[in-house]
Amino acid sequence: MKLQTTVIPRKDEIALSHSNKVLLVGSCFTDSIGEKLDYFGFRCMRNPFGILYNPFSIAQCLEYCIVNRKMSDDDIVFNNHLWHSWYHHSKFSDVSKEKCVENCNIKIEEAHLFLKDVDYIFITWGTALIYTLIEQGIVVGNCHKIPGTYFDRRLLMVEEIAKRYMALEQKLLAYNPKAEILLTVSPIRHWKEGYRENQLSKSVLHLAVDKLQSQSAMYHYFPSYEIVMDELRDYRFFEADMLHPSAVAIEIIWEKFLDAYTSEGTKNICAVMDKYQKMKQHRPFYPDSDEYKAHQSKMAQIECRLKELVGQDFLCSVGK
Repeated sequence: MKLQTTVIPRKDEIALSHSNKVLLVGSCFTDSIGEKLDYFGFRCMRNPFGILYNPFSIAQCLEYCIVNRKMSDDDIVFNNHLWHSWYHHSKFSDVSKEKCVENCNIKIEEAHLFLKDVDYIFITWGTALIYTLIEQGIVVGNCHKIPGTYFDRRLLMVEEIAKRYMALEQKLLAYNPKAEILLTVSPIRHWKEGYRENQLSKSVLHLAVDKLQSQSAMYHYFPSYEIVMDELRDYRFFEADMLHPSAVAIEIIWEKFLDAYTSEGTKNICAVMDKYQKMKQHRPFYPDSDEYKAHQSKMAQIECRLKELVGQDFLCSVGK
């Protein structure tokens, strides 16, 4: 007896391997997938501007990284004892104005260099709602708890999202012609927006994905939203807030991601990497024991094997 619907992602033409470079940008779901990629030894960078939710802020992040556009005093604001960037998540905020700007610019420089030869850009859209700073007319990536009277709040239209990303595509192709974009809609519901508003927002995002795919072969789609809402539609797959997918749900989504976009060889490397990571986490009661020496010897063998499979530099990036 079949007890649930099953979502099988379309394999498309993506062939992700450990030799590829992946940039991940978007909502906190992006971080969840990025953590998995880090853990299994893929060469990736995630959220150079911190967590972002709306398509316009995400596009702006990528555009700034392409041209290495640096932040200045005009891009930051002081509120609640901290300096904040209008375009960045609060993880970049600081009590020092200079340090806030420096933190942002260091990461932009890193992302600019990384993006030059990246193979895949994984983008997660969380909401189609944007907040525009009324005085300056800019779409902000984070309101930083500044009163809502400072912002105009509205829902993006499908056509303007598609237009913005087609323009982004041209800039990206000029900088890195081989890059491809894998889009997904976050399964995390933005409940504070309202249950009706959240549903309308997610619908706009899905229609925008479809519009982009009809216009360009650069865009691919991974159905994380559908996996959670259709296959895992049970609150046992959610955290205590009933909004964020649980660790079990993320694991299921990750396995479907691997099945869709990697070869058996890459999955085998992931299995070896998993064993290596678990061995790394082992903390001995008696470091001088024969058992722990045997453990270290086995781990050294796995390291040698992974260097053969993945490359000499894999130990520098694993688990970052």
